[in-house]
Amino acid sequence: MPDQPAYPGVYIEEIPSGVRPITGVATSVTAFLGAAARGPVSKATRISSFADFERIFGGLSTDSEMSYGVRQFFLNGGHDALIIRIVKSATPAHLPLVNAKAATVLTVTALDAGTSGNEIEVGVDYLTPTPDNSLNISFTRRSDGCVERYPDVSMNSADARYLPNLVNSVSQLVAITRDTPQSMLKALPAGSSRSGTLADVQALLDATHADFQVAVNGLPPVTVSLSVPADIAGRTSIQRLTTLARAIKLKVQGQAAGNTALSRFSCTRSGNTLLLKSEIRGEFSSVRVLPGRQNNAASVLKLGSANGGVEIDAVASIRPLPQPDPAVPGSSILAGGTEIPFGPADIYPAFVGDRANHLGLYALDKTDLFNLLVMPGVTDPGVLAAASAYCEERRAFLIVDAPPSASDVNAMVNAMLGSGLPKSDHAAVYFPWTVIADPLSPGQPRRTPPSGSVAGVYARTDSNRGVWKAPAGTDAHLAGVQSLALPLSDADNGRLNPLGVNCLRSFPTNGTVVWGSRTLRGADSMGSEYKYVPVRRLALHIEESLYRGTQWAIFEPNNETLWAQIRLAIDGFMNSLFRQGAFQGTSARDAYLVKCDRDTTTQNDIDKGVVNILVGFAPLKPAEFVLIRIQQRAGQVQA
Repeated sequence: MPDQPAYPGVYIEEIPSGVRPITGVATSVTAFLGAAARGPVSKATRISSFADFERIFGGLSTDSEMSYGVRQFFLNGGHDALIIRIVKSATPAHLPLVNAKAATVLTVTALDAGTSGNEIEVGVDYLTPTPDNSLNISFTRRSDGCVERYPDVSMNSADARYLPNLVNSVSQLVAITRDTPQSMLKALPAGSSRSGTLADVQALLDATHADFQVAVNGLPPVTVSLSVPADIAGRTSIQRLTTLARAIKLKVQGQAAGNTALSRFSCTRSGNTLLLKSEIRGEFSSVRVLPGRQNNAASVLKLGSANGGVEIDAVASIRPLPQPDPAVPGSSILAGGTEIPFGPADIYPAFVGDRANHLGLYALDKTDLFNLLVMPGVTDPGVLAAASAYCEERRAFLIVDAPPSASDVNAMVNAMLGSGLPKSDHAAVYFPWTVIADPLSPGQPRRTPPSGSVAGVYARTDSNRGVWKAPAGTDAHLAGVQSLALPLSDADNGRLNPLGVNCLRSFPTNGTVVWGSRTLRGADSMGSEYKYVPVRRLALHIEESLYRGTQWAIFEPNNETLWAQIRLAIDGFMNSLFRQGAFQGTSARDAYLVKCDRDTTTQNDIDKGVVNILVGFAPLKPAEFVLIRIQQRAGQVQA
């Protein structure tokens, strides 16, 4: 509406309501860390199915507990995962592409470090409309038959189908880098500097040079001859070279016939060196100099090589170097990829990595959100301590596998009483390990850590009931699990549950189920307010949602208006959880509270730019022990 109405009538103005709804964040985005057959190293890669894991990370591998854990996660209801492949030390495979003089022009490098890159095959052919200027190149990964083909690609970086740019923007297998042939670097006299692009050719000539050929951009070469006596008689070497440069330029430009690239061709003299430039931006503009009819190439025409003429940047000469492969004679495959599998002695540096470079666990620094962290089979105390501390920092939850050495109940009791497991309410441990059917060995069982299956149960429970429901009970069955490595009795469960161990049990009707929901601070002796997994995870959900949903309040005027807007936004979010059954109480007043006013924010806080918000909730706690009292009543005498 205008500041001052200028005409009689009705004026309408939309006024902001001040309502800023808060949306709850996801609750079961699960990060997996471990070994894989292939894939990016120390890079969080998001997948939404096990088929994605097979395509990117190679699927199941006998020496990768993570691969089985990811399969069990999706089998049990998981739907959103981040995969971080861990390798102690790895280098990517590579393959040089050379020109006719065996000088490296391009280098093909596998995107994934490790030995998996050694199985990528490179094919090059020239069945294109312009074989002098373009080529076809393909990359094939033999393990799964994945093929990438790039037809009719150019070596001119000004072209839309310039090979390195095209491959590097879309390839899932390799990257291509441009190499400067050493012959190019040797062509200049000492102390001089190059001008133009890598495709510009420097011809170092002597005073008797008279005749040679120049080809530009794959067109037929033109012959330049200064053998007419009038052209050279009585002239100094410098004068003859200047005349030669002018003649080359005119000859080539005369061939242009509307070709802009040729019309912009130039040739100049610098000392005893001729600088031939295509005037096309890019590394490959195909300026080629060849010996002429009357030249002694070995002594006259020198293009960066002691043995005379050399074609530099000729597209049709690019080829991969054959690599020995007994299975496919004459094939060209990437080589040199190495990796060192991590072992018990060096598992800590492999998994924890380096925060400054976002390696290992800290690759998650580059992710926006994850809720659950799973490291199948990893029970190293140092790694678990670092992982639980990181989960506390990121408001996430760690699912821990029981130590493999805990082969019986007594061993698990000792593990809980020791210092090997982190005493954190952001983590929970599950015992014992599970037995599944191994798809890689049909008919054979495989003993696997339970964390992947349990993470799937978490996700399934969140989806069906909510994050406030304990991921345990008769409906928390473990799909794909045939049996347990150690069957547990009620008495065994009674020894472990008070210590904070979540047992996996097998029952005749319900099969194998999760039969515990305590954090690693859930021991009865600790008396933690975050004793139960759903209470801790609900608190994390509220914290993360409010953290993200109140960012708008930063730098707003710190007054009653702001406080009212904050109360309105948070109350709306908490009320939605209450109506879904996330809290105790029959009314909102009993279930939660939101305060943001003069009682929470004093004048001193305002002066310091601080807004204090108090949010409280009454969590639901799982009914671990259902006590049923039965009384036998005798017949009563009627009065």
